[in-house]
Amino acid sequence: MRHFHFSCMGESHKASAKPCQDASCSLIEDDMSIAVVCDGHGGERYFRSDIGSRFCTEITVQAVKTFVENVDGDLFKGKTFTQAKAVAEKDVSEKMNATDRAFRQLFASIITAWNMEIEQYTDQHPLTEAEREKVEEKYQEAFERKESLEKVYGCTLMAFVQTKDYWFAFHIGDGKCVSFHREGELWREPIPWDDRCFLNKTTSICDSDALNEFRYCYQGDKQFPVAVFLGSDGMDDSFGPMENLVDFYMQVVKLLASENQDAAHMEIEETLPELSRRGSQDDMSIAYVYDEKRLPKVVSRMIKYQIRQIEQSITAAQTKAKQEELKIQQLSDAAEGKEAIELDYARKNLSKQKALIERLSKKKELRESELASSNISESRKNVKHKLTTLHDIIQLKKKS
Repeated sequence: MRHFHFSCMGESHKASAKPCQDASCSLIEDDMSIAVVCDGHGGERYFRSDIGSRFCTEITVQAVKTFVENVDGDLFKGKTFTQAKAVAEKDVSEKMNATDRAFRQLFASIITAWNMEIEQYTDQHPLTEAEREKVEEKYQEAFERKESLEKVYGCTLMAFVQTKDYWFAFHIGDGKCVSFHREGELWREPIPWDDRCFLNKTTSICDSDALNEFRYCYQGDKQFPVAVFLGSDGMDDSFGPMENLVDFYMQVVKLLASENQDAAHMEIEETLPELSRRGSQDDMSIAYVYDEKRLPKVVSRMIKYQIRQIEQSITAAQTKAKQEELKIQQLSDAAEGKEAIELDYARKNLSKQKALIERLSKKKELRESELASSNISESRKNVKHKLTTLHDIIQLKKKS
């Protein structure tokens, strides 16, 4: 097993002189692989969220180690892939089994340790007048009463853990976890999504009901993912539709399978700041673990999947192009007024669809070349190619 993590400051934070509010960590220790990503909240009320996310990352790693050392492994033994959504308080006792209760204890330990850490830090580093002035008066009054201090440090939390016998992952807040597999589904989002995480709204470890907001998944039948990626919302916000984010991670997998590992990781460190500049402008974090021995065996599946996705996109673009051609024929005699405007739009849209079809066709040829030759050395170039086409993705996202 190998691992990697990286966090970078977003372009918007550089412009506003805000610190990077993301934190990430990955490690392999005693047959246990861990990856963690925390994203500090960006609102003015959360002016120490960079510290909160760092504390949360460190605390989670230690809590997970303790959990794995002490939990009864039989709780996972033979268990097929299982997901658990966030629960309502009334469902806590009646719907939870022993495994669920063990996870609940893990989450409670993380929340408690995090709150103790930020209380101690605040005692040692009291809020300054400059910090207080950044927030609304109602929050300042709460600070005077030493209430809601945890909000100042608020962040999301996402983690993946794998041992020799089982694996699990958990999440509170936004961001995305994506896993890749040699058999069955090629990829999935293993952790259930929480619909409360929408636009700028997210659940958080600083919430009063945080314990019930954790979602998680686990598996103990010795079926392990080949690679698992954790990314803060700065990542998925840059790509729009989930398929684009998955395609990027596939490019990373091919890069890891074809390159010297250190060189591949350096490539990613160069890529993410550029991705932020062209995409979300937000801080970005990525953390992943992967089985370097099994990684090459999923590459051909990925290429075939990518080809199918491209073919579907080409078909969709061709359909739209035909619709615009038909509209142009119907409006061909329009000289002025509303119909003339519609004719102009149809011609422009047709031109866009034809350009898109041409780009997709070239991309398909590239993937087919990879598949035919079983030569994935092009992956390094393809990751950079992803950056060159990111602007188009962003523009399409803005217009949708």
